Amino acid sequence: MTPHSAAALMDADIRRLTVDDLEIFRDIRAEALRTHPQTFGSAEEDEGGEAMLTAYRHWLSGAILGAFWRGNLIGVAGFYVSPALRSQHRGHIFTVYVREDGRGKGIADRLIKELLAHAEARVEQVHLEVLLEATAAIRTYKRNGFEVYGTDPAAVRIGHITYDKYLMVRKFSN
Repeated sequence: MTPHSAAALMDADIRRLTVDDLEIFRDIRAEALRTHPQTFGSAEEDEGGEAMLTAYRHWLSGAILGAFWRGNLIGVAGFYVSPALRSQHRGHIFTVYVREDGRGKGIADRLIKELLAHAEARVEQVHLEVLLEATAAIRTYKRNGFEVYGTDPAAVRIGHITYDKYLMVRKFSN
């Protein structure tokens, strides 16, 4: 990629995805699940079919941002507030993924910054989980004020292999 196209990529359009974006969201999730199965996946996705589509419709009715470049969805990131009454001061970032050709161009930073701006008026702190091996993602989160507060050992198992996750938090100074 030339420096000019890298600069253009940084100018990607970021907008909230809706249920109308179900097909392109499903495509990027399928890519994420195929290329990084240890990072992504929900029970609904494991089940597939209508359960998966119902989950995606639900997610898209919330706050999922998409980064578009030249009309193509190249990145996503979601946010939700804890549903439990006693935990509604906590938000969660999930399903962060940037396609290979968009990595290293500031797309993930822009998605996280926009989600944090959205979250700050709603919650006191934002949590996320990230694989220990996802060093680029960890750097992105740390640049955006997140800190590691714990480790979830063997959080994911695929076959006989387990993966640990860091638990990270960003507290707002409200």
